[in-house]
Amino acid sequence: MRKILIATVLLVGCTAVLFSQANVHRRPTLGILPFTGGAEGDGETIATLLSFQRDIRNAFYVVPRTGTVNDIFREQYFQLTGLTDQDTIARIGSAFGANYVIAGNIRQLGNRNLVIATIVNVETFEQVAGYYRMYQNIREVRNFLPSMARSMVAAALGRDTSELPRLAIGPFSAGIDTHDAETLAQILAIEIINTGKYAVLTRTSSMQAALREHEFQMRGHVADEELVSFGRAGNADLVLSAMGQRLGDITMFTAQILHVEEIRLIEGATRDYQVITDGIDLMAEIAILLTDPDGAPTRIAALQHRRRRADLFGNPARFWSVGVSAGTSFAKPWVIGTLQATLAPFRNSFVRIGCDFGFISGMEGVGYYSIYPFAHYAFFVPFPGGRGGWHIGAGGGFMIAEYLFDDFTIPRRVPAADFSTGFNIANIIDISYTLRTNFSSSSHKASVGFTHRFQLRSR
Repeated sequence: MRKILIATVLLVGCTAVLFSQANVHRRPTLGILPFTGGAEGDGETIATLLSFQRDIRNAFYVVPRTGTVNDIFREQYFQLTGLTDQDTIARIGSAFGANYVIAGNIRQLGNRNLVIATIVNVETFEQVAGYYRMYQNIREVRNFLPSMARSMVAAALGRDTSELPRLAIGPFSAGIDTHDAETLAQILAIEIINTGKYAVLTRTSSMQAALREHEFQMRGHVADEELVSFGRAGNADLVLSAMGQRLGDITMFTAQILHVEEIRLIEGATRDYQVITDGIDLMAEIAILLTDPDGAPTRIAALQHRRRRADLFGNPARFWSVGVSAGTSFAKPWVIGTLQATLAPFRNSFVRIGCDFGFISGMEGVGYYSIYPFAHYAFFVPFPGGRGGWHIGAGGGFMIAEYLFDDFTIPRRVPAADFSTGFNIANIIDISYTLRTNFSSSSHKASVGFTHRFQLRSR
């Protein structure tokens, strides 16, 4: 009986091992290239952390970063744009035995960074998904990598694009900065993919040859016939082209989709912007106009509402919170409890409204209580990563206090001005100091408390 039991356990164990190995082999293989651009080391860090994501590892067999793979990276290193050349994809995919390749790049925009990532099907040369996000410090990357991984997996393994029209991303006519044009091209392609209406193709070698032949990116104008030639070179049904044109202090951005065989306009859209960051936001609207013109007004209104809400509650320079704290004035009142909230309709500042409750007079046999409603306006400087910040401001309030003796009560009603400063740590702990004066005397308040900051989570 014991031998039978041991044999059964061994059989079950071997079956489980073989089954798990079979599942591993059934998973598609994924190569993750180091992202280019940005501060030194950022691209390698993002690629490495992305490969650690559980959703990625559960869905793909990730090519390990061995010495041989790193040699291939160095050998094949090029400026990845997210619209990758076919020959490069083929070489990398062949070297790794990969079914999919994730590539990305980082661009600095002022004091922030824009990271753009795409996943490409090596066999079909289709850009199956893309993701872009702004960040200020590399530590912030950990917050959005899970959503990046989920979007890549969902698109690569959960979306069938075989019956969709094939859309080639054409050249963007010279009229604006080349880097701006390429950035907008990547993001518009990602937003069109997100609509689920087209299968978006990467720039293949034959497309690149067409670009060189017609010198598309050297011109300020691209003829429709040349765009059709470009689409045919990539075996596409449709081709997308766009143009940015400076008009004084604004840029007019136009985009159109042409049918390759019928040589006719399918849809067109235009939007104006002043700075590249505004242009990036507008790419989602243009994608909606190009893919769903009838439903565009409703969808764009909803998109703009989400964008305003994200700017209000997702911007690290806006501090919305409620909190409670305990402190002292080192005199009457010796104990101060505070309830407060901050409202941040503008960036890098907030309005604080609240109420202090004071107790203990510090004099023997004398009771005391006070209520001090107040309002302050403060400037706010967020810490890197949006985890709290430093604030300094001023305001005022009205003190309502009473001294309680055995036989009588002495009321006091005093308006006062406040000058305050402090730190919020990790959006949880608030440490502050306030100088309070009625311009004939002054008091001090030091307090420590807890806050709840209202923020939108990473998408």
